[in-house]
Amino acid sequence: MREDTNGSRSGSGPLFNTLFSLNTLGQRTHFSHAARVAICDETKPHCGNCKRRQVRCDFAVTVAAPSSHAGDHGNANANAGYLPISEIELTYHFATSTAHSLSAWPQGGIDWLTKVFDLGFEHPYILHLMFALTALHLARCRPKRREQYVATADNHYDHALALVTLAIANINPSKRRCNLHRCAISEHLAFGKGKRSDWLAMFRGIRTTVKSIGTHHLTKTYIPAVRAKGRLLPAQEPPEAYKKQLDDLRDHVDYIPKVIPNHEGDIEAVDVLRKMYDNRYQGRDGEYHVAFGWLYRMAEDFLERLQKRDMIPLIVYAHFVVVMSDMERFWYIQGWTHHVMSGIFDALEIEHRTWIRWPMAQVGWIEP
Repeated sequence: MREDTNGSRSGSGPLFNTLFSLNTLGQRTHFSHAARVAICDETKPHCGNCKRRQVRCDFAVTVAAPSSHAGDHGNANANAGYLPISEIELTYHFATSTAHSLSAWPQGGIDWLTKVFDLGFEHPYILHLMFALTALHLARCRPKRREQYVATADNHYDHALALVTLAIANINPSKRRCNLHRCAISEHLAFGKGKRSDWLAMFRGIRTTVKSIGTHHLTKTYIPAVRAKGRLLPAQEPPEAYKKQLDDLRDHVDYIPKVIPNHEGDIEAVDVLRKMYDNRYQGRDGEYHVAFGWLYRMAEDFLERLQKRDMIPLIVYAHFVVVMSDMERFWYIQGWTHHVMSGIFDALEIEHRTWIRWPMAQVGWIEP
């Protein structure tokens, strides 16, 4: 779908296409069908495919390795002067800009820097994810070089994926911090790549990783530590009559016969969302991104039905988009609110669309 700054339909096609399907238990992940790894044609001194994509070719480094022959000393000395300019550029911009764009607070950016580098030196796939995210940030800021930066992001993501696939087989409690930060960077990558990604599938994969680590560790150790380091966000002007709207929504969901499967899960989804609204608009959140805790706390069955476009999960989801709209201040979220609301509207049957008029009005999206 395309972003529409005028508030009209974002485009055609399904809401939840699967161009980006992340499964953190090792399933092959890709940004898009066009983002496959280029096959090295082993042309010396540089692979032609990599040169066309404007990315660094690992084969070039391999073929330039010094040999034991005295006649190769010249090549060895030349190779010794090689500088990975692309990686240096990405590291510089992550440290000076991208890291600070991931938090509402200056201290949050410093925390990102510290954690990514501390973990990255021990786990290189964290560095590749950092490079990929920074390249996407640069692609957005420098449209004339967008194609080059997107190719660089794809290249580093592919490298990270290969390393992650090996690491996933050895998930254990001692690697909790590393896996949690891998998940966090992957979230930002999914949004930053563009509005073609099925980020709900990504969240389901991340939930699986969190469960393998231990949900109690996330809720009792990681989240409190994050909150303790930052100030609370200032209380915001709440959406008009949100309490009454969510009460009416709960009554509507509860009105559905209780013999229908998943009834309790739907009620829980509304109740948890109500807490997210209260936290956001009563000044209890330390970061805007904690609103995504709603998705983490949903039952697996609820998320599966949401991806299948069941009516009740879609209606509840539309009310979550209102909270999500506060995150449009971040570059990787910009445009997502109208994109998602448009998809929900298209997926809902006509008789159910009345129930998303309120969230549509709150985010300023008008049906085409």
